[in-house]
Amino acid sequence: MAIAHPIAEWLTEVDDIALSATVAPAEAQDRYVRAMVMLLQFCPDALGECAMCRARQAEVMHNVRIGAFETAALRLLPADACLMTSTPGAGHFLASVRLAGQRRESTSSGKTFALAVVSALALSLVDHFHEMAGGQPL
Repeated sequence: MAIAHPIAEWLTEVDDIALSATVAPAEAQDRYVRAMVMLLQFCPDALGECAMCRARQAEVMHNVRIGAFETAALRLLPADACLMTSTPGAGHFLASVRLAGQRRESTSSGKTFALAVVSALALSLVDHFHEMAGGQPL
C-alpha cells in the first residue's frame, strides 16, 4: 500500500474546498470558513506566509460565531494577498486572489461573498504551491 505524501494530502483537501465551495449552499459558509482555518494551521512550509497564527484564528472564529462571514473570510487572507471581488447577479459572487509571489490570480465563485473568497483562496494556495514547485507532481 502506498503512503500518500502529507503535502499532497493537504493540497487535495484544499483543492476539495476550492471546488465544493463553488456549489455549497449559503447556509454552509460557516463550515467552509472553519475548514479553511483548520487547513491553514497546517500550511506547508513553502506557503508559510499563509499559515494562521492563533490570534488570527481566534479572530476568524469569533467572526464566524457572530455571523460576520464576510469579515471572517477576509481575515483568512494573508496581509499581503491581493483580492478582487464582483457580483455578476443576485446570488452569484466572484473572487480573485493572488498571493504574494504568485504569478497569476486564481478566480472562483460562490453563492455568498464568503464562499467565493474561501474558494478563490483555496484555489490560489494550490495554484501557488504548484507554481513554486515548477508544476511538478508530488
